[in-house]
Amino acid sequence: MSAEDRAASRVTFGQVLKNREFLLLWLAQLISNFGDWLAILALFSLIGFRYHGTPYQVAGIMIAFVIPMAFLGPLAGVFVDRWDTKKTMISSDLIRALIVGLLIMASALTHIYLLIFALSAVSSFFMPAQTVAIRKLVRKEELLVANSINSQTIQFNRVISPAIAGWLVSMFGEKACFWIDCGSFIASAILVSVIVMAEGEKTKSEKGAAAVRAEMTEGLRFILGHNAILFLVISMMAAIFAIGAFDSLIVVYLRDVLSASSRLFGEIISATGVGIILGSIIIGRFGQNQTKVYMISFGILALGLSVLCTALSGTPALALAAALSLGISAAYVLVPGQTLMQEETPHEILGRVSSTSMSLVTVCQLMSSLVAGAIASVIGIRNLYYIVAAVLVTIGAGGYIYARSNRLAEVKHLVAASETLEDAPAE
Repeated sequence: MSAEDRAASRVTFGQVLKNREFLLLWLAQLISNFGDWLAILALFSLIGFRYHGTPYQVAGIMIAFVIPMAFLGPLAGVFVDRWDTKKTMISSDLIRALIVGLLIMASALTHIYLLIFALSAVSSFFMPAQTVAIRKLVRKEELLVANSINSQTIQFNRVISPAIAGWLVSMFGEKACFWIDCGSFIASAILVSVIVMAEGEKTKSEKGAAAVRAEMTEGLRFILGHNAILFLVISMMAAIFAIGAFDSLIVVYLRDVLSASSRLFGEIISATGVGIILGSIIIGRFGQNQTKVYMISFGILALGLSVLCTALSGTPALALAAALSLGISAAYVLVPGQTLMQEETPHEILGRVSSTSMSLVTVCQLMSSLVAGAIASVIGIRNLYYIVAAVLVTIGAGGYIYARSNRLAEVKHLVAASETLEDAPAE
């Protein structure tokens, strides 16, 4: 295909957003995700400043939020594949609106933790259902751009929400953020309700705990038996571990190694978010004709180099540049990774595969927060960053070798098939 033909066939952001059904789903995500960020930041403010919580009590917010996603994912995926996708998303939004409404009235820490746990448990159903919905609403060649748009949306909210949440809390209190989050879920449910989505034929599933267990393991078996998906999940776990180790220790690194202020910490976190947005734009614009496993391998390799640069950086400017690079690199793992999963997984088990991979990645995120600090206290933050960088570079290089060997095998197969056709006698 010539350069002109590739340019003509390239999918644009505007083209995907002209798809009414995807536009409605994207607006629903934009609104509800913005509300989520406001609520999470308000919770940290509520427990940290109003309740004067200890570090363990503040950390309890993330623990209560992460545990359901880490361990409920495979079970949620079974029912996402069984249930109507659109109804699952609407029900999840309305239940989450109710939970946030109860959060407004909560006054004890125990109640807050339980409600956060419940909110995360319901989100464990919504997220794989959304992955299934994207695949149903856009054409295969539009998936990469659609996932790029979604990634930009999440990071855009991550960048702008802290300032807005801070203003709302200072002016109206934390409950204002909770009211907005409650309203955002209702708005999301309304938008999803008007989406026209073909469900297709749902296979009848057996009832009972044994049948559910069997279907739960099916997603994991598919991941383990599909080389590209297995490499993808390992890559995503490595990426999340690297970002988790980076985020959880960067405050101490900036304070003890660079002797920097809290202002630089905020700039570092923002730079990572901006990097993911930039990376998503680049992938959506120029990555459509690239092999996704190559892009993921490049992202993992670049993540390792970014972490290495962070460890080597001796000035705030270099630390900011490394954080921006870390974000761009993460986008090269997450966006083509999500697309590859949607393309390679059969429709009937996409919910299970998506939720199982989400569960594995979330466990890795939880472990990075728990393990990184303990290891760094023994060997030092810099040395931990060196180890993380070495592991990422090794995985990235291994992925490139794997992708290259598969590509060469495909080329040889095509050449052999072509020669066979040429040698065949003419009729």
